[in-house]
Amino acid sequence: MRRLTVCTIFLLFPSALHALPSPQHDSPWNLSNLASWPSTILDVAKSRKAMRLADTKRVKRRRYAPRGARFDVPFRSGEQLNYKMRWMGIPVGTATFRVSKTMSFRGKPAWHFEMKARTNKYADAIYKVRDHMHSWVQPDMKRALHHTKKQREGSYRRDVTLRFDWKRNHAVYKNQWRAFRPRPIFADTFDPLGLLYGFRCQRFDRPGKVWMSATDGLKTVRAQVRVIGLEKVEVGDHKVDAWHVVPELKDVGGIFERSPGARMDVWFSADERRIPVKLKSKVIVGSFTATLVEARGLKS
Repeated sequence: MRRLTVCTIFLLFPSALHALPSPQHDSPWNLSNLASWPSTILDVAKSRKAMRLADTKRVKRRRYAPRGARFDVPFRSGEQLNYKMRWMGIPVGTATFRVSKTMSFRGKPAWHFEMKARTNKYADAIYKVRDHMHSWVQPDMKRALHHTKKQREGSYRRDVTLRFDWKRNHAVYKNQWRAFRPRPIFADTFDPLGLLYGFRCQRFDRPGKVWMSATDGLKTVRAQVRVIGLEKVEVGDHKVDAWHVVPELKDVGGIFERSPGARMDVWFSADERRIPVKLKSKVIVGSFTATLVEARGLKS
């Protein structure tokens, strides 16, 4: 089998904190009873400590987005989506997408997304895959900040870093062997993983077209994504309403570039969270399907 990146196939289409009230001051001590002062001071100290701990817990519970984030993004920190992958109907592995609780990059607010893909023990005997991606995106979900990828596919090994320099409007691709020359990018460019979440932030309620920009560091494309219409999709034992989306693949490299008639279809849940519930792709080595099997930490 040709070198095949499971995560690439899966990804190719492309309440911020409310101000907490300050702790209320305790009522004045009873100065008429001096003997009660020590115990009163101790009680007040304990009370204030308890309030600080409570405030800290409230902050942790309420911080579901980095500072400066838009309020209408369809996800929050802690969201996790688990998928089962099939090749020609045969189970071959799993993929997990997660919105990290770490909401910063180099000391500045940012969304942090993570993806892991792995083949099962049967597919491992043919072609073992252990891929891991990270993506950091601006709080307003307008463009990417940084991207890393570790590919472990068969005998293939590669560690990739994609750095976005928005002062110069270019991206720099680097692997463990060399750094490539900077490549120009559009003002709204995402990395491959951030693109998935960037598309979820798009609002659509009817068939039409959405244009988005993405780069892998070596090539930047302005891709068209067609929203076909609303359909019923089987997810487990249920049927859900989902928007059928087809990204344009003519400018996408890799295995799609070598596959005549290559096509990818993605279905996003028809609610405010726009969760990718199913994906189907047709390429030269066959057809792949990824189906959502579990979702945790969803935005209410």
